[in-house]
Amino acid sequence: MLGWTVVYINLEQKQEGLSIDELKFSVTDTAALDQIIITGNEFTNVLSKGSGEWKVNDTYSLDPSMHKVLMSVLNQVRVKRTVPKTDLKKISEDILNNGFKIEIISSSERNRVFYAGGNGISLSYFMGEDEVPYIVHLPGYESYVTGIFEVAENDWRDRLIFKTSWLGIKSLDLFYPGNTTHNISIRAENNLYTVTGITQLDTARLMGFLDKISYFYTDQYIDAGQVEAYDSLKKTKPFALFEVNSLGMEEPVKIKFYPQIPDDNVIMGVLKDEQMCLFSSNRLEPIFIKRDDLAVR
Repeated sequence: MLGWTVVYINLEQKQEGLSIDELKFSVTDTAALDQIIITGNEFTNVLSKGSGEWKVNDTYSLDPSMHKVLMSVLNQVRVKRTVPKTDLKKISEDILNNGFKIEIISSSERNRVFYAGGNGISLSYFMGEDEVPYIVHLPGYESYVTGIFEVAENDWRDRLIFKTSWLGIKSLDLFYPGNTTHNISIRAENNLYTVTGITQLDTARLMGFLDKISYFYTDQYIDAGQVEAYDSLKKTKPFALFEVNSLGMEEPVKIKFYPQIPDDNVIMGVLKDEQMCLFSSNRLEPIFIKRDDLAVR
């Protein structure tokens, strides 16, 4: 009897395994997606495509790398197995109470709704409207799948502040309120660049400087009230003021940079709309050159 019981259990488990739809939550045609709505207890993020461009909450451009990761997750996610029956009710209630509702709208596949949750470390659960949770994974990766839905609005945003080339820059100013003799004022005139106060310009160094700021992005956006130290820093005097105007820009980009907090590895900048940004100090420090650095020596 014991032997037959073991055989029966094994057969039952194999049958259940075969009946599971491994692709239950995956999206085949991610290129046809028009909108993804992610709702948690404290936020709703709407990622939508309009005129060929993806937006975050109809306000910000969606970061291309984040878009790529999300689409890969939706396409590659697979059902691994069902949750144990003894835990089914507990897990389903936790997903509904603490997880995320995902609504997917597509022009080529049926619209769908599912819920995502997990233990915050390794186990990820997806659950359809039938409230039956499944353990899901990305084959070949040890990753917490649900983590992609926990991302805050600022982390969905495109981190690129501006991009240009040395041929496209109309004007660039880098002012140092603490020492105005270091100020840099660059102007494009008759296909040539001039720098105020310099008669013999080192064009190689100038091109090197312009190359450093040609693809200008932040490492992280932060909001007021998010980090007290940066809120306090914003009330102090900036050490540098940066302004650039280039072909294709609707208006000049202006950034105020503040002194680095001791033992911090970032520099805070504030955009014209008072949005705070953090930049890796190792990456950013090379742009803070002095006017004399551009003169022939």
